[in-house]
Amino acid sequence: MRQFLEIKDRHPDAIVFFRLGDFYEMFFEDAVVAAGLLDLTLTTRDKGKVDAVPMCGVPHHAARGYVAKLTDLGHKVVICEQVEDPKLAKGLVRRDVVRIVTPGVVVDEDALDPKAGRYVAALVCGVAPAPPSPARTGRHAAPAAEPRPTPAPPRWGLAYLDVTTGEFRATELASAAAAVDELARVAPREVIVAAADLEPDGAAAPGAPIRRFAAVWGAAPVPDLDDARALLAAALAEPLADLATARPLLVRAAAAVLAYARATQPSGSLPIARLVAYEPSATMVLDEAAIANLELVATLVGGQRTCSLLEVLYETATAPGARLLRRWLLYPLTDLGAIGARADAVTDLYAAGELRRELRQQLRTTSDLERLAGKATLGVAGPRDLGRLRDTLIALPALATLAAPAPRLDGAPALNDLRTVATPALAALASRLDAALVEQPAALVKDGGFIRPGHDPEIDECRGLADGGKDAIAAIEERERARTGIASLKVRYNRVFGYYIEITKSQLARVPDDYLRKQTIAGGERYVTRELAELEAKVLAAQDTLAAREAELHRALVAEVAAAYQALLAAGAAIATLDVCVALADVAERRGWHRPTVDAGAIIDIKDGRHPVVEALVPAGTFVPNDARLDADREQVVLVTGPNMAGKSTFMRQVAHIVILAQVGSYVPAAAATIGVCDRVFTRVGATDNLARGDSTFMVEMRETAAILAHATRRSLVVLDEVGRGTSTFDGVSIAWAVVEYLHDAVGARTLFATHYHELVAMADDRPRVHNVSALVREQGGEVAFLRRIVPGAASRSYGIDVARLAGLPRSVIGRAREILGRLEGDGGALPSGRRLAARPPGQLSLLSDGPPAPRADPREAEALARLRALDLDRTTPIAALTALAELRALIS
Repeated sequence: MRQFLEIKDRHPDAIVFFRLGDFYEMFFEDAVVAAGLLDLTLTTRDKGKVDAVPMCGVPHHAARGYVAKLTDLGHKVVICEQVEDPKLAKGLVRRDVVRIVTPGVVVDEDALDPKAGRYVAALVCGVAPAPPSPARTGRHAAPAAEPRPTPAPPRWGLAYLDVTTGEFRATELASAAAAVDELARVAPREVIVAAADLEPDGAAAPGAPIRRFAAVWGAAPVPDLDDARALLAAALAEPLADLATARPLLVRAAAAVLAYARATQPSGSLPIARLVAYEPSATMVLDEAAIANLELVATLVGGQRTCSLLEVLYETATAPGARLLRRWLLYPLTDLGAIGARADAVTDLYAAGELRRELRQQLRTTSDLERLAGKATLGVAGPRDLGRLRDTLIALPALATLAAPAPRLDGAPALNDLRTVATPALAALASRLDAALVEQPAALVKDGGFIRPGHDPEIDECRGLADGGKDAIAAIEERERARTGIASLKVRYNRVFGYYIEITKSQLARVPDDYLRKQTIAGGERYVTRELAELEAKVLAAQDTLAAREAELHRALVAEVAAAYQALLAAGAAIATLDVCVALADVAERRGWHRPTVDAGAIIDIKDGRHPVVEALVPAGTFVPNDARLDADREQVVLVTGPNMAGKSTFMRQVAHIVILAQVGSYVPAAAATIGVCDRVFTRVGATDNLARGDSTFMVEMRETAAILAHATRRSLVVLDEVGRGTSTFDGVSIAWAVVEYLHDAVGARTLFATHYHELVAMADDRPRVHNVSALVREQGGEVAFLRRIVPGAASRSYGIDVARLAGLPRSVIGRAREILGRLEGDGGALPSGRRLAARPPGQLSLLSDGPPAPRADPREAEALARLRALDLDRTTPIAALTALAELRALIS
């Protein structure tokens, strides 16, 4: 118990799995917690005592499943093993920590999702250094007090690491909200934050959004900049260059996550080759709301991958390809050259149908090089892992040769990598692994038998001896018969005396002098020789020697693989890239997608566009395609009206999906498409509350809308669905109207805006870039048919009662609703109670004011007013006041 308590003191926040014989035992509070979570029997150590220690345990061979369950529930598990040979130990066998498993640091293949990375992230909050103030010069300079500088907003450094592959990335972000959005894309299983950055008191704390995001988070020390620079310099093969100076929060976050992950692997090094510093704005930015509302990687309801856009694209043949596809989807490109290179590769493979099918078959023979190489570096690769890695390396040249004849692959540098990574060094590694390992190696080293016969003389000898040394015994027996002339001489074995030579009484006179008598029996005598004694010692030690020698050779092979980690990682990345391009070409051919034109213009023009997920779920040929056009200069804001269930939301989502797919480099579900590159895609779709944050449906809607208006640019795509519906009609119309005005007048972003407020369609009369479209409905014989067709013009009504009837409301309720609607429409808004709805002033625009519509405010005047209010008159010198007045006059002039 002393050993357990010492280890527990070092890891108070973890559940300790303490190896005792064939079980991992847990004690004290660990046992109570684990027994409840794992459905184990809780017992006690030293039963009958008043202070008996709670205890539970799991068999060592089944521990992996229990550890995985605990980490999935957010717990950290410390694995303690015997670290010395019991035969050599004096007294109690020493135990120590060999591995720490956390929600974000898992190396057990059975607990990993092969299609997704397993990330641990670190966040560091700080303030960016302020630029130096300009020096005051000239005769009007005065020694008066300077205006108090506005405090710089806090920034966040974010770094994340996948210890199974060595993927290591970091960035800096301007706000906690931006950090949350980036975390939504990364989807780490664990977030490490300095305790001071996670203030528990109130949503105003800088870390409050982070705390709400991170289901599993932990406070950990964050190194200062000097320590961070030293730690990374020692761990990485590539230098940090000027990162430490230019982006100190990035460096500190990277060092924090690296130190945390390294502490979980006391006996192995981490598979890290380089730190990738990136800017989220270098690719299309997708925030948390866009990823969720567009259901890019998981559904809104249930959070399942099924029925997501990613699931439609999952035609990859390898696990690295599946992980890379997810990254491409969440980080669409904005560089036209890179988009074109990817699309060229997909086009080449699309055209080469038979070659593509052969490539797919060959890709299926490869294993996950990235994670296999990572396991070798961590020191946890088993013989079967080495065998799978060998088989993949053997298949690599054939795969590269197969890809070489494809046309125009020179235009796709990512595919060229496949032919350059099949290096002689990897071929030599494959040969050495093939010479050493049997065809089907065992999963674990302790299972043995994985070294190929003839590879190592010592192992061959031990194997011959381990099965009883039959050949050696037969040889000794034959030789001794010839030497002594005793034809009845036998070499035998029993557990008491071991190996011996048995001679009958009639032949005792022929016994040589070098025979040592061992035992007298009724029928003769038993003898032993020096040679037989040596053979016995070898046979008895053979199994231990065999196991030790196989383990020694295994360690050498693992070290050789680990030394080739960077080359293996490059080969794995090339295979993954080829796999994704093959998958995108397969999807395009199977689903009838076409290559879009992606340019630097401001137009999104889609012909016969389709929703990729909905189309995959409905019978073939039944989805109704629709055109869409957005032009920042002419058709910037498209108002979409029409009833529920008519296809408005599907139409708007499919436009966003097509834009994202086009910038991924994929073909798109449309007959033709021209996509002017978008820097961001924003969405406000659906009506949900967030009880954990204390936000109502309307508050969630307003928060998301506010974020859109604050960050959208002219190059953004904005998709808004029924903004303002969570409050009263007048409030909702007013908010929706003002939002559309702001997007039109101040932002200029290409916008799809669905609404049931038909008052908004009048905005097209005085806003030149506002256009109306609607979902077509057919009425016949009192029945309503939703045609799912989007046509120019505004809808005349909402058909809400018809939708309610289709939903199954009782006939009496539907009839009463029609009666009330008729009264409201024909009797000046009279309600059944006799009260009337509040009278609306005449004219559509009067909804926003009691009189004529106010002239639109000039944004420059608003800026001038804000700057005027910010002046501190008590600390402003005369010359500073005159300068400020001149600047304000110039601004509004």
